[in-house]
Amino acid sequence: MDQRVVTRETREIGSSLVEVLVALFLIAIALLVVTPMFVLSLRQNAVAADMGRIGTRSASRLELLRTTPFHELQPGGDLASNVAGYFDASDPDVLVRWEIVDGGGPSGTRTIAVRAIASPSPTLRAASIELRTLRVR
Repeated sequence: MDQRVVTRETREIGSSLVEVLVALFLIAIALLVVTPMFVLSLRQNAVAADMGRIGTRSASRLELLRTTPFHELQPGGDLASNVAGYFDASDPDVLVRWEIVDGGGPSGTRTIAVRAIASPSPTLRAASIELRTLRVR
């Protein structure tokens, strides 16, 4: 006759329902703690994208004005309001204004200032970037 001895060292394979519920509870708590960080990072990425777009528009306009021959840079414009020939509203999200000031330094110089203004969006309220350079004859 074959007798099997059951010892206390015999263990069952698998997890009990209580262990699974505790693990799920800990995972849920971890997700609740981490979720605000994901939301904040998404918002910050959107703001960074908007600021990058504004910076690109202002830098490209400044580069265009820097490559314009000196005698073609007519003084005028205003950074605070739209002056004909001194603003670009082709992008509905970004308004670009520029101003050229004669004699903003030594004789034969012109100061060029460019401001790009973002239209308000859900991620970005009111933002603008202003760049300045000095052109010499």
